[in-house]
Amino acid sequence: MKRRIDKRAYLYLIPAFAVVSVFSFAPFIKTFISSFFLINQKGTVTAFAGLANYRVLLDDAYFIKSIENTALFVILFLPLNTFLTLLSASLVKEKTKFNEWISLAYFLPLAFSLSLSSLIFKEMFKGTNSIINRIFGLDIAWLNDRMSAFAAIVLLSVFLDFALDHILLLSSFRKIDKSIKEASMMDGASSFQMYFKIELPLISPTLLMTMFIAFKDALLISAPIMTMTEGGPRRGTETVMYYYYLEAFKSSNRAAESTIATLMVLLSALILLLYYLAQRSARRRNG
Repeated sequence: MKRRIDKRAYLYLIPAFAVVSVFSFAPFIKTFISSFFLINQKGTVTAFAGLANYRVLLDDAYFIKSIENTALFVILFLPLNTFLTLLSASLVKEKTKFNEWISLAYFLPLAFSLSLSSLIFKEMFKGTNSIINRIFGLDIAWLNDRMSAFAAIVLLSVFLDFALDHILLLSSFRKIDKSIKEASMMDGASSFQMYFKIELPLISPTLLMTMFIAFKDALLISAPIMTMTEGGPRRGTETVMYYYYLEAFKSSNRAAESTIATLMVLLSALILLLYYLAQRSARRRNG
């Protein structure tokens, strides 16, 4: 009976697997194969290239620069986003009326579209007479310097990711069994010990998930850059995915398009594998 039920359960996966195969697996296989050929702007295969497309891409100084920019963005964005979302969830983890109103304010970024948020931030940081400069008494041309432009993009990205990460972490805090916390208090655990030795380890799977989501978003960032800086100044904020946008849609470089897409899919698969291993390790530690 158990074997028959298991087989029937797998049948429900067939429609989802069919959709994923048609819209994800099949296009990737086609893209992967195309990365080994020379393709003209009409999409016609002209010759077999082998690994030449990959060598040309890795010899491109602008592509290498885009990798460096992407790495810099990850380094700036991931720790800040993790710290702020964890802090916000920690401050309102107790369910009170006041905390519910604070959480509602944290959820507000979900009401704004990505493009609208990007345009608002662009106006806030535009020119030396920007809103941010007037509020803080600064004289910085934010979008005309590489590092200050990166800072503006990082702040925008934190704003865009904040609400979802906050909801996930807050839900995880509030799902902790109260009996565990009560038993710890009876054993004399301080608030500091309660937070760092009990609560944080228990929400670590969710924290890891939010970190990997943020890492994925940082690697694939393109739309905020497209709206705020267009890769400038002097291609100083051009990430890998924005480079892909320029090659695929502006230059119609089909070979580069397929090659970059293949590399990013493989990198995403590696990140997913690391996430799975980290989640499994966290579950083992939590018993």
